[in-house]
This record gives sequence, C-alpha cells and structure tokens, in this order.
Amino acid sequence: MTKVGAHVSIAGGVANAPGNAYDLKCECFQLFTRSPRGGQRKEIDLEKFFEDCQKYNFEIGKDYIVHSPYYINLASADEKIYQNSIRILQDELKVASEIKCPYVITHLGSAKDQDKKVAQKRVLAGLVAIYKDYQNSAMLTLEIAAGSGNVMGVDLDEFKFYFDELKKIGIEVGFCFDTCHAFAGGYDLRTSEKVQEVFREIDQKIGLKNLKCIHFNDSKTEFNSKKDRHEHIGKGSIGEIGLKSVAQEAQKLGINIYLETNHDQIKEDLILTKSFNEAKRTR
Repeated sequence: MTKVGAHVSIAGGVANAPGNAYDLKCECFQLFTRSPRGGQRKEIDLEKFFEDCQKYNFEIGKDYIVHSPYYINLASADEKIYQNSIRILQDELKVASEIKCPYVITHLGSAKDQDKKVAQKRVLAGLVAIYKDYQNSAMLTLEIAAGSGNVMGVDLDEFKFYFDELKKIGIEVGFCFDTCHAFAGGYDLRTSEKVQEVFREIDQKIGLKNLKCIHFNDSKTEFNSKKDRHEHIGKGSIGEIGLKSVAQEAQKLGINIYLETNHDQIKEDLILTKSFNEAKRTR
C-alpha cells in the first residue's frame, strides 16, 4: 500500500525523526542525517531510532528515506567540490544503511559554465566513483530538478543516459519524481491524461520499476517556469486534479509519497493527500 508522509525535522538528533513524523500523523517520513547546508554529521542514537520506529509503527527498512545535503554537486568543475560531493554521498549511503533506510535521495548539481554533455559525463563518473567497492545496502536515488540555471537532471532523456550507462557496468540506482520540479521543468501534470503521458514516458525511458518514491508538492509558479517553488497541495498551478492523478499512479506502483510543503499547513496537506488514496490507513 502507498503510504503518505513528509520531510520531518531532526532537531535534537536524527533519532527524534520517528516521533516528529508520528506527531504529524505521517505514515512514512523523509529526513536529513546532517544539516543540509553544511557541517559535520553527528552520531545517531541507533537504539532510540529503531525503538521509536517500532513504537510509532514505522516499518524498519521501508517507511523512511534519507535526503542528501543541498550542496551536493556531481557536475562541478571544481575538483574539491566534486570530490567532496562523492565523499558525502558515500557517507550518506553508509549512514542510511546503518539505519536500514532503503534510499538516499540526491540532486545532481549544476553544470554552471560547462557544456551540458561534458557535465553529464562528469556526473556519470561521479556516480561510478560513489559505487566503487560498494558494501552498503541503501540505494542512491536521483531526483528530477526544476531547471533553473544550468542544473542537471531536468529531463528524462538525461536520466535515461545515466540509467543506461550504469546498467552496462552493473550499478543500480533509483529515480525520485518530484511533482513541483517536473512541472516547473516542462512536464505537464494538470490533468489525468497528462499525468498518464508523463508516467508512460518514465516507463519508456528509465522504467517504472526504477521509480522508488515521489516528492509530492504543488507549484507556486507556472508551467515550465524552471523555478523550484513548492506550494501547498491543491493551491498551486498543478492543482488538486493533477496531484490526485499522480497519487493514483503511485498507488498502482505501491510506492510512497513524501510531502515537502511548508509546515505551517503540512497537517492539512497530509490529510488531503491521504484522501487521494482510498485504502485503509493506520493513522
């Protein structure tokens, strides 16, 4: 069954995330393992984390995902930034595996002044480096971007390149579809027909089996704006009809939905999103 949750705070420590998710009435949750802006990661109280997952009825190894820090840039021409991005993602995968998290979601970064094709090859090389001698269980999951600047990962043809090339050498990664990002990047989601077209394209180019989760956000900006501005569910340019259709596609696939809307109305957003899925829920 598709579960509905949100990105939750780790204030006071990562081990507080399950309790914070429960307080919002989430069925699943997304978290950072460190500050998304920078700084060292703190040790995680694994015993408390697992105890609270059980206490609050979150299935260990299934009902939560990790999001990498915002500063990751696998396309950077700056070698220090590039190598640091590889190192941090390796560490995120290690930590995610320690908390038995299945997926680490990451943005790919920005090409900036580089040619896009050159930057794509740099991203690919970075992904290969991350998986060198890989011994952990978590899967790196690549998120679609909105398209501002010279950002990477905006269209499905680019993701097809990564998935095809990685498959040739036996590396498996996942795909995260963000509704706001995709809409801003040029994928129309305002009607059921348009949503079905987009999901058919995902299947044709990278395979729906590789779609591991959905970031569920309305958009403050208009279609194809190239701007990443999340809006509360049903109150933006995508609208309730389109988002409900996305939720129904997620339900068909049995993948979870994670909201990233502002927490001033997150409870209302969760209630509405849950109503898009008619299956019985636990909370």
